[in-house]
Amino acid sequence: MYSGKMLTFQEFVRTIQQEVREEIDSSITDPDMRYAMEGGKLLRPVMLILSFKACSNGSDTYYQKALESAVGIELAHSASLVHDDIMDHDDTRRGKPALHAKKGVGNAILIGHRMISKAFRISVEHNLDNALIFLDTWDDTLTGQLRDIDLNDHLERIFNGGNSKELLMKEYLRVIEMKTASLFATACRAGAIEAHASHEVRELMAEYGKNVGLAYQIADDMVDIAEGRLEEGIIMPLMRAYGKKLDKDVIEMLKNGRISLEEELEKQGTSLEDVYRRGIVKYVNKSQENASSPLIPDSPYKTLLKEAPVYIANKMTEKIGVTV
Repeated sequence: MYSGKMLTFQEFVRTIQQEVREEIDSSITDPDMRYAMEGGKLLRPVMLILSFKACSNGSDTYYQKALESAVGIELAHSASLVHDDIMDHDDTRRGKPALHAKKGVGNAILIGHRMISKAFRISVEHNLDNALIFLDTWDDTLTGQLRDIDLNDHLERIFNGGNSKELLMKEYLRVIEMKTASLFATACRAGAIEAHASHEVRELMAEYGKNVGLAYQIADDMVDIAEGRLEEGIIMPLMRAYGKKLDKDVIEMLKNGRISLEEELEKQGTSLEDVYRRGIVKYVNKSQENASSPLIPDSPYKTLLKEAPVYIANKMTEKIGVTV
C-alpha cells in the first residue's frame, strides 16, 4: 500500500493507478469486465484514495476497504462507458474495439449491467451509507445521460431557431454535473466514508469532488470543440458571444459560414480558448477552496488535494496544447 516519502501528485497518481490495477486483477475475474476496464486513467479511484488519505491523515488502517471501494467506482464508470459507446455508435474505446463491437450490443448491455451489480455489491458490503450514495449517484448519472440526449435535441432546436435559449446554460451545467461530476463527488465522499470521517467532512469532500468533475468535463468539452466535434460544450462560447441575441438569423448565418463564432468572440476581446479556460479555472478555484477547509487536517495529502484539479484539467487539455 502507498506509504513512505511524499510524492508529487503525478507520482501519487502513478502509484495509486498501479495499486488499483492490482486490486482489479485480484478481485475481477470475469474477462469481459476486465476488458471493459482496461486502459482507463483511473482518475475517480485515484481521487477516492486521495480523499481517504487526506481525511485519515495518512493512516492505512482501513486502506484495503478504500481500495475495494475504488474498484467499485471504476466498475461503475466503465459500465457507463460501455453503454455510452452503444448509444453514441462509437466502435472504439481507449484505442481498441469497444465492448459492443467485440461482443455484440446485447452482450455489452448485459455485461454493463453485471458490472453495475458488482459495484453495488461492493458498496453494500461496506456499509449502508455507501450503498445509498451509490444508488443516488447511478440514478444521477442515468438522468444526466438522458438529459444530455434531450440537451442535444435542445441544441438542435436552438440551431433551428428555437426560443428556449435563456435556460440553456443553466441546463448545460446541470447535465455535466449529473453525468460526470456526480461520480467524482461520490468517489471523494466514499474516500471520506472509508476514512470514518464526520458527516460534515464527507459533505465537504463531495462538494470538492463535484467541482473537480465540473472542471474536468468543461476541459473535455473544450477538447471536443477544438477537435471539430459539435457537442453540447459549444453552448458556453455561444452564450458568451451572443447571449440573448442568439436568434434564428444568427444561427443561420453561423451555419452558413457568413459569420464566425471565433470572430465574434475576438470582437469582445476573448476567444474560444479563453471562454473554456475561465470556466475550468472557476471550478478549479472552487475545489481548491474546498481543499483548504480547516475541516481537513493539515498534511501533505491536503496539499495534493489542491494540486489535483489543476493536474486533472491539464491532462485533458494537453492534447490540444492548452494549460490552465
